[in-house]
Amino acid sequence: MSAIDIGVSGLLAFQRSLDVTAHNISNVATDGYSRQRAEMAPAAAQFLSENYYGNGVQVATVRRSYDRFVTAEMWGQTSAQRSLQTYADMTQRVSQPLADASSSMQGALSDYYAALRAVAASPQDASARQVALANMQMLSTRVHTLDSSLASLDQEVNGRIAATVSQISALATQIADVNARIAAAGTAPPNDLLDSRDRMIGELATKTAVQVVAQPDGTVNVLVGTGQSVVTGTQAFTLVTGANLYDPSRPEIYHAGSSGSAAVTEQLTGGELGGLLDFRRQVLDPARASIGRIVTGVAIAGNAQHRLGLDAYGELGGDLWADLSGAPQVLRSGANTGDGVVNATISDVAGLSDSRYRLARDAGGYTLTRLNDGTVVDLDALGFPGIPPGTPVEVDGVTLSLASGAMAVGDSFLIDPTGDAARQFRLAITDPARLALAGPVRSAAGNGNTGTGLIGAPTTLSLPTPPGDLLGPVTITFTSPTTFNVTGSGAGLPATGVAYDPVAGATIAFNGWSVRLDGKPAPGDVFTVAHNVGGSGDGRNAQALAGQESKQILEGGRASALNSYAGLLARVGSAGQQARIGADARQALVDQARSAREAVSGVNLDEEAANLVQLQQAYQAASQVIAISQTLFASLINAVAN
Repeated sequence: MSAIDIGVSGLLAFQRSLDVTAHNISNVATDGYSRQRAEMAPAAAQFLSENYYGNGVQVATVRRSYDRFVTAEMWGQTSAQRSLQTYADMTQRVSQPLADASSSMQGALSDYYAALRAVAASPQDASARQVALANMQMLSTRVHTLDSSLASLDQEVNGRIAATVSQISALATQIADVNARIAAAGTAPPNDLLDSRDRMIGELATKTAVQVVAQPDGTVNVLVGTGQSVVTGTQAFTLVTGANLYDPSRPEIYHAGSSGSAAVTEQLTGGELGGLLDFRRQVLDPARASIGRIVTGVAIAGNAQHRLGLDAYGELGGDLWADLSGAPQVLRSGANTGDGVVNATISDVAGLSDSRYRLARDAGGYTLTRLNDGTVVDLDALGFPGIPPGTPVEVDGVTLSLASGAMAVGDSFLIDPTGDAARQFRLAITDPARLALAGPVRSAAGNGNTGTGLIGAPTTLSLPTPPGDLLGPVTITFTSPTTFNVTGSGAGLPATGVAYDPVAGATIAFNGWSVRLDGKPAPGDVFTVAHNVGGSGDGRNAQALAGQESKQILEGGRASALNSYAGLLARVGSAGQQARIGADARQALVDQARSAREAVSGVNLDEEAANLVQLQQAYQAASQVIAISQTLFASLINAVAN
């Protein structure tokens, strides 16, 4: 090869290097672009006259500056940050209505109890009764407004989950297509295609956690979540949303793999999708269940106390609120083959949790799984389903029974004790006169009593069987300073020779009420407990209802309704704050990972400018080689011609 050919090889090589440098400069602002370098190598030498002589230069390859470990770190941090950011943003949207004065239950609950205290002072005042009823209605409205807000958020989350799953599948298809083009490119690295694929994977990392496995042919396999393959070489396996086995309104995520579809909702983590799933599972569902649990406690405890009072018509009170003991939802799996029907009722509000449960039958028997922590209860050990079937068992304040039919092996039910209770919460009365504010019975001392004995106001404890016994007249007659007889109808009556201590006094209880006796009654003194006809300006039951404000009826008897709501506010607020702090910390790691990638792959204009100068000089030198060679060749021709 002549010097001219060698010079030409240099010109071509330097021209291509200039093209690569120009390409770098043009893409300085292109997101995800990796700096490229033309790697030169000597052309194959030629053996002449016992020596090897060089044949110039060639561009061996154009390689991008790339570190797969740095890039994988950036993807991982991006996925984690986006998950926490989504979780924090969505949690804020729960925290806001829970705490806002215009939508919070806290103020409405306080007003409800305050109105009961106010009407207890003037139970015969029709306007006071109307105000109390209006505050009760306001509590019901506030609960419905809050539940509606969270239900709308639930629908939004479901929609976003479906949209994100669709985006993941679209990206998987695009990555598989690029894989095919890369595999067809041969041995030379298609750098811009590789960058394009990395950008797609980076976008996928914002949706869910990704794992990338490089293959010898230049393609990559992409797995999401905890190992669900969405790209294998040139083939894409998509994620799709479908109906949940228990609740068709809630989308389930399925992996459409080579061996069929499988539900993978619980296996997907990271990115926007992971953040949405974690938010729904850890914040939204428990918040709705907690609100339902609180109003269930208010309703059941309120009804129990209201039934112990007397309304303005002189009748025992009925339910103040709609009965929520039957509020639990029992959702049958669409895969069930048996005809079993399961019933669930609330039997102990103090024992309720904020969790859903899965009741299942397998080859080993019946189990109940608390879904928020995975605790499994062996129902067989509790006697479920009983002999004959239908024997109820109680777990976490919920009574379960197999109402009819039989569960086949593999059958299951989803049980949601309080998730729908807020929607069902409403007043059961509309007439203010039906507010049972008075105590049902009153006490009196006989007009002819000669001793110093006293009888207190009766306290209503419970409804006896039959309930009418509560209002039946009972007479207490002292036969001596230390004994008395009790006469009337009802359980335990008559009672004779009941001991009495004139110093300590005594509390007696019959027919669902108790009353206190004190002082020194004389033989023959009489006291009566009888129907409180007309209520006689009595607000004792209103006081008892108002007293439930501080009564610890929830969380194992450790929290009142207001305490429990405050706990909900604290839990949601803390979850949001921790996620926000975590998202900010992860953002710093994302920025750090991006900087590390830029240090490896980013375009530095100063460096490229220096390369331009160097390549310009080399190009000019190669041109000079050609010019000199041409001059020498011309001189040689002239010499030969002469």
